[in-house]
Amino acid sequence: MTETKPANPLSFFSRTWFSGLYWQLSLTFLAVLTLVAGTYVYITVTSARQYFEAAQQRLNGQVAGRIVQYMSPFVEDGVNEEGVQRIFFNAMVINPSIEVYLLDTAGRILTYHTPGDSLLRKSVALAPIERYIASGQTLFIRGDDPKSDVREKIFSAARVERDGRLSGYVYVVLTGELYDSALALLLGDHIARLVSRTLAVTLLVAFVIGLVAFWFITRNLTAITSTVRRFREGDLTARIRLRATGELAQLAETFNQMADKMATNLEELQMLERLRRELVANISHDLRTPVTAIYGYAETLWLKKNGLADTERDYYTHIILQSAGKLKHLVEELFQLSKLEALESTPHREPINLRELVQEVYQAFMFEADRKGISLSCTNGEGVTIVEIDAGMMERVLQNLVDNAIKYTPAGGGVAIRITESANTVEISVADTGAGIAPDVLPYIFDRYYRRAGNPQSAPPGGMGLGLVIVKKILELHGSPIMVETGPATGTRFWFTLPIVRA
Repeated sequence: MTETKPANPLSFFSRTWFSGLYWQLSLTFLAVLTLVAGTYVYITVTSARQYFEAAQQRLNGQVAGRIVQYMSPFVEDGVNEEGVQRIFFNAMVINPSIEVYLLDTAGRILTYHTPGDSLLRKSVALAPIERYIASGQTLFIRGDDPKSDVREKIFSAARVERDGRLSGYVYVVLTGELYDSALALLLGDHIARLVSRTLAVTLLVAFVIGLVAFWFITRNLTAITSTVRRFREGDLTARIRLRATGELAQLAETFNQMADKMATNLEELQMLERLRRELVANISHDLRTPVTAIYGYAETLWLKKNGLADTERDYYTHIILQSAGKLKHLVEELFQLSKLEALESTPHREPINLRELVQEVYQAFMFEADRKGISLSCTNGEGVTIVEIDAGMMERVLQNLVDNAIKYTPAGGGVAIRITESANTVEISVADTGAGIAPDVLPYIFDRYYRRAGNPQSAPPGGMGLGLVIVKKILELHGSPIMVETGPATGTRFWFTLPIVRA
């Protein structure tokens, strides 16, 4: 048996609550607010302490000078210890927060009076003392704390002179241990009140305002996410509706445009797939007809090879050749179209007499038109009309147009080929007197997947409707569009123009 691990009760909460952008922004905002609040408290406390120290030093700057006025710390054989201690004691009784030191000219501590007896320094730096005295005892400056090897404190200092010569200094630390203890209690209480009252209210209000602001910001993003999810799940009609401006509105508009494009492409792909299946059906039908005829008559020739009359054998052979020709024509059309669509066939232009090319095509289809009882005419005119074309490709265009016109023209009708020359161009047209093209079919006649009659059964024999597609592709390569006009009473007319090459 496999051991089932107990589910983490916080996993669902973390996935549903803290994975959302709204809560991520909110928690980040709370962390930033907390950091800002801590920084504010630190700066406030530091500034307040510095303000108190500056005020304390300015108010008590004369303490050391007054002590010097009321004592003579030095005697012939050294320090007047008893007198110094009495004066120092009295000064500390008046101001218990101070600590008093007597220094020699090198800054060494000769005697002192402080709460406790622990000194970590035997001397203090004289540079801050000299700067303070030189400023007239108005400069905010810190000096060495004899009870710490790293800490500095505000002080008051005065020179001690004897017989006009410097003999030492009175150095008064204005914020001694008693001051530090009292200040620590006051600062602690001040910080507690600052945090519990001012900062707590400020943080709460700012956090609530932040939550509301983030909700207004992320609600549009939530709408975008929801719509994108619906689109991903198959709802191709899902679009983002926002009443907003800025980057989110641009994102929504871009998504909507992308969704429209994808929906259009999908519809086109679905249509192409449907038409592809129709093409396969058309190809299968058009291939099956001649292949079946070839196979059937060839099998008959084989089975009855010794019992067939010459006329029957000739008839069967004619049917086989005719069906093979249709099959060959179909394969050639497919091959030609595939090369044109793959851009493997490019026109090799050369100066050609267009009238001669049209006359050749006309003569090639006269027999077919006579066989079907159709009148084929060619208004070719005389003279020379030079155009720069690919002769083989343009001959294929004319053949497809004439062949298509003959197929869709009933017996007794007519097909007319006409050349009309203007100043710089020549127009070539092929018109028939058939039933015309239905309006619902007309937009699709140049589509390789669409038959003129709409289904393979009603199409004329001998092809699957690729002739017009090939015509359009070749003329596009020559920079000339194919035009068409049709009507039930007038038949159908195709035409295109080519530029004339003047000598």
